[in-house]
Amino acid sequence: MNRNNLFARLFSFLNVRGHATLDRLEDPNETLEVAYQREVEALQEVRRGVTDVLTAEKRLELETNALRSAAARHRTVAEAAVRAGDDEKARLALGREAFVEMQTERLGEQIADVRLQRVALESNAEKLRMRVELFRTEKLAMGARYAASKATAKASETLGGLSSNAQDVARMVDRAREKTLATQARAEALTELADRESLPEGVERPDAGRIEAQLAALKASAQTALPPS
Repeated sequence: MNRNNLFARLFSFLNVRGHATLDRLEDPNETLEVAYQREVEALQEVRRGVTDVLTAEKRLELETNALRSAAARHRTVAEAAVRAGDDEKARLALGREAFVEMQTERLGEQIADVRLQRVALESNAEKLRMRVELFRTEKLAMGARYAASKATAKASETLGGLSSNAQDVARMVDRAREKTLATQARAEALTELADRESLPEGVERPDAGRIEAQLAALKASAQTALPPS
């Protein structure tokens, strides 16, 4: 079964008329589920038909067996009547046996017809079962494709929104960077100014390296001046 047949059945089940109706169907998954459930219901109905026909066939077979038993009883009566020399009773029993045998033959024909109907229904039920299974597989595949397409579209919309805001974000980052650099420069300038103002006017700030060298020399002299222990 191809996809064209699948959609043809879908439209038939839903009685869809025109593109305007299709546009109002919000979720394809729901649409396919409705169609699938109707196919399942059709399969169940056919299977119930098979059961009903099979029941009728069994009833006819039971009736046939009952008639055969009746024919056997009439034959026994006829044989007993012959042994007793009662020909009239034997004729009556044989007539009844013949009538029952005609009924049995007619029931046999009906059983054959009903059996043919049952076989045809079972064949149709099997074909419908395979069609339902194919529909279910196609429904799952189409549902997955729809979900993937929907997710892709949503992601594309998100990416599109990010792209449209990219320039604004870049400008915000540039402004933040400029403000940070300006703040750092101002802090360094204020620190240098504070260091300069801590010394008397006209006095240059001593060289830090020189001070550290002098401190090391003092420590060495102090260690030399200590008395031995």
